[in-house]
Parts: sequence; C-alpha cells; structure tokens
Amino acid sequence: MKALLSPLPALVLALSLSVGAAWFWFQAHAARLIEIAVAHQAERVEASRPEKPWDFWTSEMEQVAKELAEQRALFARREAELSARETRLAEERRELEGVRRQIESLRVEIDSRLVQVAAQEQRNLKTLAATYSRLSPPAAVAIFNQMDDLLVSKLLSLMKPEVTSAILEELSRDPGPDGANVKRAAELTQRLRLLVATPAPATR
Repeated sequence: MKALLSPLPALVLALSLSVGAAWFWFQAHAARLIEIAVAHQAERVEASRPEKPWDFWTSEMEQVAKELAEQRALFARREAELSARETRLAEERRELEGVRRQIESLRVEIDSRLVQVAAQEQRNLKTLAATYSRLSPPAAVAIFNQMDDLLVSKLLSLMKPEVTSAILEELSRDPGPDGANVKRAAELTQRLRLLVATPAPATR
C-alpha cells in the first residue's frame, strides 16, 4: 500500500508514457523528415553541377579544368610576349634600315669627295711638276730631298722623260753616305714603273 502511494512509480510511469508518445510521433513523421533532408541535399548537388552536357562532374575533371585554365593563361602571356618581341624586332629593323641608308649616303658622299680630292691633287701635281721642270736638276734635287718618295715619284711621272732623266742623273751624281742617293734613285725608278696616275674626271 505504501508502494502505491510513493511518487517514484508515478514519475517513472509518466516518463515512460512521454517516451512512448515521442517514439510514436517520430515513427509517424520520420519518413517525411528524411524525404525533406534528401530533397535539400539533392538541390545542393544539382546547384553545384555545371550546365549540360557536363552534367556529371568529378574531382579529377575539376583538376583537369583548372590545369586547362592555367595553360590558357600561360599561352595568353606567351602570345603577348611574342607580340611585344615582334614589335621590338620590327622597330629595330626600321632603325637598322635607317642607319644603313645613312651609311650608304655617307659612303656616296665620301666617294664623291675622294674623286674631287684626287682630281684636285692631280691638277696641283701637274702644276708643281711643270714648275719643277723649269728648275735646274740640282735645284730640283735639293727640293726633292725634302719630300717623301711617293710625292717625288708622282711629280716625276708628270714630267717629260728628258727632265726626269736629268733629275735622276743629278741625284745619282752624289752617292751620299753609304750610297743613299743612288739607292733612292733606284727606288724612285721602281715607283715610276709601278705608279699608275689617277685619271682626272672629265670636265662637264
């Protein structure tokens, strides 16, 4: 009789009834809750998929797509670099062509001036040769001793043969130390044999 009046059995009975009621409610609604959870998961998976026809996707495919994107970016950078290099090369070619034209223009100008100088020198040499031809051989030799062999040979080549012979004879008459004058006469004769006078351009 005392056991029936104790509050503990009543508490246990109430708890058992509550658990049972919760279990029956869960059993009644569990299928619906699972269905809702599955639907939410399907929606998330569907949202993460790419558009068709790529409606299937894996981590391997994602890695391949990432590598392809990196390759495209690399190719774009290299294409930009090649384009810039081609532009620089084109500019350098234009600059080199300009320099080449300037050099060619300078060469033509220098050639023209050299011809003018050669013609002027030829006229001057003819004038000097005519002047020295009127001198006596000893006087001409005295002057030629102050000149180099190349200039003397040019002057002698423009004189008449008899004048040249008289000057060479006068030069050899005094052999000088160790026969230096005789040797010089021989060298001048050799130069005269090989010398080719530069022809003067035709007067317009």
